[in-house]
Amino acid sequence: MSVSGSELKSALRKTEFPFCAREALSRVAMLLHFVPEQLTQNTGRPPSIKHLDLAMDLMAEFIFCEVERRGGKRKKLTCIQELQLLEVLCDYFSFRGVNNDSTCNTVFMSLFPPTNMERCRFLAKLVSMAISTKNTPVLSATGIWMQQLGCTSKVSMELVRGLVKDYFVLVPKAVSVLQDLPQLAPHFTANFLTAVADMYGSEDKKNVTNPPPNALLEIITRWIAENPTLCAAALNAAPMVVTSVGAHSTPVTPFVGLFKWCILAPVLGWEEDSTHQYWRLQLALLESTLEQPCEGAVSARHLGQMLITPLLSASCHSRNRKCQQLALDRLAQAIQVLMAQNAIVGNTQELLSQLELLPENRLLSLVIKKHKVITIV
Repeated sequence: MSVSGSELKSALRKTEFPFCAREALSRVAMLLHFVPEQLTQNTGRPPSIKHLDLAMDLMAEFIFCEVERRGGKRKKLTCIQELQLLEVLCDYFSFRGVNNDSTCNTVFMSLFPPTNMERCRFLAKLVSMAISTKNTPVLSATGIWMQQLGCTSKVSMELVRGLVKDYFVLVPKAVSVLQDLPQLAPHFTANFLTAVADMYGSEDKKNVTNPPPNALLEIITRWIAENPTLCAAALNAAPMVVTSVGAHSTPVTPFVGLFKWCILAPVLGWEEDSTHQYWRLQLALLESTLEQPCEGAVSARHLGQMLITPLLSASCHSRNRKCQQLALDRLAQAIQVLMAQNAIVGNTQELLSQLELLPENRLLSLVIKKHKVITIV
């Protein structure tokens, strides 16, 4: 940069918020600019430590207003200032775009590090605004952020929990805004699905597995039925390199988590309040798996942990046999389609052995027999 860090800070201190935030954001992008070594490769020279440190200082003082001139803590932004900052960020990413721009992704990751929970809570507001204004660049950047940190990481789950609260709990009628989200930002939507499937498919601190809200269940079913490639979007996406945050996480698809909803619904009593909805979701997931290449979409170990282990628990044997058999039928359907599409990676023989521990089910027995013969030959 042509001016020193102290000169830049001095100039920004003479500018009122939110204009200082807008200027600081541009300066941060310059400091974090990713210099490619080869135009045909997604590798390059990262910014210097000096530039990184200055960028972090600018974000803390002039964008999020977390510290004052001498480093002391400031009061939180007012509601008006928060709204102004949301507009600044939305405008910046809309203008720059995110696709094929590693600098934008680096800026986004640096703005919202997983160690700063206050900023991550602010991110939930930014994403909520991006959804309501159909800001694709912000949603695409958030999808990369989630994949980088892990869709089921603490910060990703906190983000998704806030979105579910905004769109499905506090204002359920707002769900109509989400209908075209898969077309606007498929990568973000797929990672949202992975996180939300884990959120409602796991036991809470009281050992209770709560069902998803009906509005959420309905919109997810519609998304997948109308967009068969959605669940594999994380596999097909190629996020830009982020230089200062860490290595990419392995893409995870929502297949297993959503199949788990459908499979456990009968034995957990979820279907009593959602007639046929889990059946529709199961059908959409099966068709989605069949209609696209999804090789390596799920791991055998993950399948065992998420689908088989819960069915072996005592709670799943407490309900009537009809519910149990329906759950096992759905499990057999899922395993058959995933195996047929080569979607399962890992030790499939061990997975089949785990399936044999489940209660007797005709369809499941046929699936086990078929694939054991195939793998032995």
